[in-house]
Amino acid sequence: MFLLVLVAVVRGETVLEGFPPPAGASRVEADAFGAWLRARPLHPEGRPVLTHKGDVVPIGAARVLDLPIGTRDLQQCADSALRLRATWERTVGRAPAFHYTSGYLSTWAAWAGGTRVKVSGSKVQAVPGAATPSDSDAAFEGWLMDLFMYAGTRSLPLDTVAVTTPLPGDIVVQPGSPGHAVVLLDVATDGARSWVLVGQGYMPAMDFHVVAGPAAGWFPVEGDMLPTTPLAVPWSGLRRWK
Repeated sequence: MFLLVLVAVVRGETVLEGFPPPAGASRVEADAFGAWLRARPLHPEGRPVLTHKGDVVPIGAARVLDLPIGTRDLQQCADSALRLRATWERTVGRAPAFHYTSGYLSTWAAWAGGTRVKVSGSKVQAVPGAATPSDSDAAFEGWLMDLFMYAGTRSLPLDTVAVTTPLPGDIVVQPGSPGHAVVLLDVATDGARSWVLVGQGYMPAMDFHVVAGPAAGWFPVEGDMLPTTPLAVPWSGLRRWK
C-alpha cells in the first residue's frame, strides 16, 4: 500500500486527471499523439509560470506542464508545439523532421548522424560529419535548440495541414511577427458544443502552460477567434500535423 501511494505522489497529476471536461461534455476519441498529450504530467497547483531564467511570469495559467524549456530564450510558442510533437515522434520510434522558415527540412536523423547546418541569411547548407554522431538525449536537445532558432509560426504551416474540426494534438496558428501558436491538449463535446483545452508557450521562453479558459480551464469553440491571452488566435488557423 505504501509503495502504491508513493508512486502516485511521484507521478503526479496528468492533463487528463487535472482537467475533467465541462459538465455534460465527454472527451472525443484521440489518436496516439492526442492520447500522449493527455498523459503529460502537470506541476503541482500554484506553481507559477517561469521563464528560462527562472523569473516568474505574470500570466494567467490554469496549470503548468512539466516540460523542459532549456536555458536560452528560444522555446517560445511555436517551439513548444515543435518540442511536444518531436518528443512524441522520437518516443514512438518515428523520425522527427520539421522545416525552418526558409523551407529547409531539419531532420533529427541527420543531426544524430553528425550533420550540422551553416546558415547565412536565408541560405542553409548541411555539413555532414561536422559533429560526432550521437542519438543521446543531449544531442536531441541540441537539435531542438537549433530548430527553435530557425523555425516559428511562419514555418508551422509547412509541417501541418488545415482542418475544420478540432482534435487533441491540433494546433491553432497565426503566422507573423509577432505571430502566435497554441496546442489543443484536449477536446470535448456535449453534442451541441465543443470545448478545447489549450496549452501555450510565449515570449520570452517560458514554461508551457494550460491557458485559463472560462470553463475550469476549457474554452468553448465559438466565434472567429480562440481568445487566448496575451494573444488570441483565429480558428481559421486550425491545423493538424502531417
